[in-house]
Amino acid sequence: MIELRTEDKIILKSVKIHPNPSELEQLNELILLVEDWDYLISTIIDRGIAPLFYKKLPLLSNSSKIPEFVKKKLQQTYYKTFSRSAFLYEHFKKIAEALTDQDIPVIGLKGIYLSEWLYQDIGLRQFSDIDLLVKEKDGEKCLTILKVMGYKLYKSSKLSDFVEAQFEIYQYHPMILNGVIIEIHLKLHSKNEKYDLNIKELWKNAISTSLVGTTIYTLNTFDLLIYLCLHLDKHFIGGKVQFTCFNDITNVLEQYSVTIDWHAFIETCQRYNCEKLVFKYLVMSHNYINASLPYDIIQKYKSLLTDTDEQLFFKYLKGNIISKSSVPTYLYILKNIFKFSDIMRYIRDLLFPSRDFMIIRYKIKHSYYVLFYYPYRYYLGIRGVISHLRKNP
Repeated sequence: MIELRTEDKIILKSVKIHPNPSELEQLNELILLVEDWDYLISTIIDRGIAPLFYKKLPLLSNSSKIPEFVKKKLQQTYYKTFSRSAFLYEHFKKIAEALTDQDIPVIGLKGIYLSEWLYQDIGLRQFSDIDLLVKEKDGEKCLTILKVMGYKLYKSSKLSDFVEAQFEIYQYHPMILNGVIIEIHLKLHSKNEKYDLNIKELWKNAISTSLVGTTIYTLNTFDLLIYLCLHLDKHFIGGKVQFTCFNDITNVLEQYSVTIDWHAFIETCQRYNCEKLVFKYLVMSHNYINASLPYDIIQKYKSLLTDTDEQLFFKYLKGNIISKSSVPTYLYILKNIFKFSDIMRYIRDLLFPSRDFMIIRYKIKHSYYVLFYYPYRYYLGIRGVISHLRKNP
């Protein structure tokens, strides 16, 4: 395992909501070894772990050794997270009530559910938008309700209406109001993934719960843990990791690892065709954050974690972003277009997207620079095709 600096160890040791006495003592001792408080505070905030560290300070005798500017930034981050979360919950409550009034069942995903249920303190878990899962038959109705409430389509990069139509709709384009982004999901992943989370089974197993006084549904424990791992994988292979994914997985395991029927969980993963992927991230969370896993599970799946995975984990911990190409996705779509005229139109739109797309996609500050970015786009495309062919000869 790569040798970590003290500051990185503190970040990882701070992830658990309820660390055991031994883990608290390790964190307490590490405080005395910190050499770069600026690096620590910057990185722990960026990884979304600062509020978790802040709430542990009263439990650490050596917290008096922490510089005041660090404590102040930790406190500010906690209250900023709390304030933002409270604002998001106000929006969520109104949306959930509006959907309930129309007899539309909704499942709360990720932050909007976990912040209250798992962390039990909305200042501990950072999230920036609201993700909701609804049944496909209710999707358009949900969008209409959001529009009536004042939400508008969030400005995003779209190659063209034709290219957009080639993609399966498993979630709608985000809607926004007063800086709050709502994402309505119909499924939890696209059909071109190797795994398959059966949406009918997810709804059948969903659990009714109350959130901010409103009745909604949540994924059951198995499906929640699986979804968190698959969502993490999307970011892990996509080049940028949200460390809240690791926080969530670790703390779900802390709460449920002892009571989980692991044999039944493995069978569920096999049925969804995601066993190796899920257990890779469970083992990763155990290895680097000491997430609770049974010994026999660790022994059975530890070989899934490669040296490349380890290197990526520590790069992400330090805030590195790994550039990934969209070429495989576009090639996958191209293989499923059969009319020659549609193929040519698809290729044309890929090669010559609109100015608006180019400005948003490449963060172009001045519109008159757009023309210079087309050759750059072609360069990236050619490089992506070569990389894809090397990986899939």
